[in-house]
Amino acid sequence: MTREKIVAAALQVMEDADFAALSMRALARHLGVNHATLYNYVDNLAEVEQQALDELMSRIPMPDAASPVPLRQQLIEHLLAVRRTQLLYPKFCHAPPGSRAWRLHMGCVAQVIRACCGEDDQVEDVAIAYNALIGLVATSAERSRASGSNTSITPDLEALAALPRDEFEPLFRPLVANGGYAPKLTSLVYRLDHLIGLLMPQLPPLDEEAIAAMQTTFSKGAGSSGW
Repeated sequence: MTREKIVAAALQVMEDADFAALSMRALARHLGVNHATLYNYVDNLAEVEQQALDELMSRIPMPDAASPVPLRQQLIEHLLAVRRTQLLYPKFCHAPPGSRAWRLHMGCVAQVIRACCGEDDQVEDVAIAYNALIGLVATSAERSRASGSNTSITPDLEALAALPRDEFEPLFRPLVANGGYAPKLTSLVYRLDHLIGLLMPQLPPLDEEAIAAMQTTFSKGAGSSGW
């Protein structure tokens, strides 16, 4: 039994247990062995749990103020990586307070604050903004998973088009005025950029080419510009 197999199993067991503490019995059951047998391969369960979480976090790039890449772009790429992880492990963003996974979340918040705060009085605002953005990408992942498609905005737009226009008139104003909805509504990448501009105005705006490139990459990787 390889360490890689044990770590992969640990991640799935933690997902099944809402990312609470890993137990030897649950891990053994998932691997199809007796928990006593598992002790031949695992000396330190906490170490396995940490390795599993480290493997998970290795998929998520963290914003770094020292990087030449604009912080706003780094933050969007970070959030899209969180969404990809959330698609695989839906309960990761909802780890119970005090758990190892929760401590990782707090570490992410601390690193985002460290990278994105120019002044101490921005700390609370950045923390609130980051949590709101994480909520958006987690919801996006859940909607895609529930619909069975990464283009989860499509059913919403189709359902919206079927609503009586006189009863829901405000929702149709963009269609009437502009002939369609803006990318900040129909594209997750553009929506994240728009919200970062509102919630973290200290981060300089990106040029259209950079945002379009991220949208293209996201569409190819996720098959979606979805909700």
